[in-house]
Amino acid sequence: MSHDGDSHELLLLGLLTWESMHGYRLHEFLEHRLHFVTNLKRATAYRLLETLRRRGLVDGETEREGRRPERLVYRLTSDGRKRFETLLRAQISQSHSAVDPSNVALLFLDALPPAERVVGLSERRRHVEDDRQSLDALIQAHPASSPARLVLERELIHHDAEMQWLDRAIATLGEAGC
Repeated sequence: MSHDGDSHELLLLGLLTWESMHGYRLHEFLEHRLHFVTNLKRATAYRLLETLRRRGLVDGETEREGRRPERLVYRLTSDGRKRFETLLRAQISQSHSAVDPSNVALLFLDALPPAERVVGLSERRRHVEDDRQSLDALIQAHPASSPARLVLERELIHHDAEMQWLDRAIATLGEAGC
């Protein structure tokens, strides 16, 4: 399985260590509370949950609350907990380099007119700065020792580095006569 697949598996197994959840609750958690950690899509999450169930790492039990339709609630099995711990130990101790898809666009930056290069990178910097401000606000909502805060602080550092790089790139392009 790829590093991305392993991290998705770790994420779903980890969420199920916190509590048993039905698929919709897992999706809501991912979309509204962990969007700064993953871009795991709903369809992919459901496919992975089914794969984890077939592998015996999670159980699925149909439940009904009141008049609501039946839902499949996922629970971690003992094998699932072992797999979670194995993945957690492996991923926390390794270095992972993420490939930014915008690197492809940067590779061909000289195909744009010089002035458009600066405009595009300047717009990108504004977006990164906006995202950084959102992260900064999220950080304040978590105690200093919280693992979520560690993740957010790491992302904040990445945003700071991206803004520094963009400032240099924009200045270099500007000096080159753009």
